[in-house]
Amino acid sequence: MKLARATMNNFETVISVENLEKQLRECKEELDRHRVNVIELQQTVINHQKQQLSTVTASVQKVKAYSTVLAQNCAATSPKVGKPLPVNHPTPVQQPGREKNMVVFGLPETTDRVAKTTLDELFEELNEKPKVTTMKRIGERNEKRPRPLLVSLEKRATLLALLRKARNLKDSKQFSVVYLSPDLTPSELKEQKALRSTLKRIRSEDPGGCYFIRNNLIQVG
Repeated sequence: MKLARATMNNFETVISVENLEKQLRECKEELDRHRVNVIELQQTVINHQKQQLSTVTASVQKVKAYSTVLAQNCAATSPKVGKPLPVNHPTPVQQPGREKNMVVFGLPETTDRVAKTTLDELFEELNEKPKVTTMKRIGERNEKRPRPLLVSLEKRATLLALLRKARNLKDSKQFSVVYLSPDLTPSELKEQKALRSTLKRIRSEDPGGCYFIRNNLIQVG
């Protein structure tokens, strides 16, 4: 009887030890799961912070670009103080014939006949058929690049239509390097050059933005 009782006690002790070991394993497994959850939660927080930082950085770049546009446009629209012009002095707008002129940059320089054919192809690319009254190269001949081509049109409305569509040339296979400009005075040309330089810098600072020049101002699309 005593032997049976001792055997029973030993058996219960073995079961108790096994239960403790089982509970210990379960606690370790639970602890490991909690550790994995904590690591995943930390990674989620880090990823969220990175995303927020990326969003803030993009917003800062846009604000900087908008500020540059605003500063440039304010400078362009600010009145300029200078010597008063004589009463009969023609302003750039009043200069005869200029309002129907445009300057074509980047058009290959060949004979007048070839230039006229190429010009017609350029107009066809823009879905326009203007009547050209005169055309001539301006400036000194340069072997590195073709001289600008000064073109006079019959109607100003056609000129404005061409200038509006001119930015589509960047997607053209034949005329991607051609640029159209109104016939500007030297001072206006200088302002346009500065404007294009600013536009190029803004686009490089904010590649995802949409910026273009309209009415002598940098516009945000």
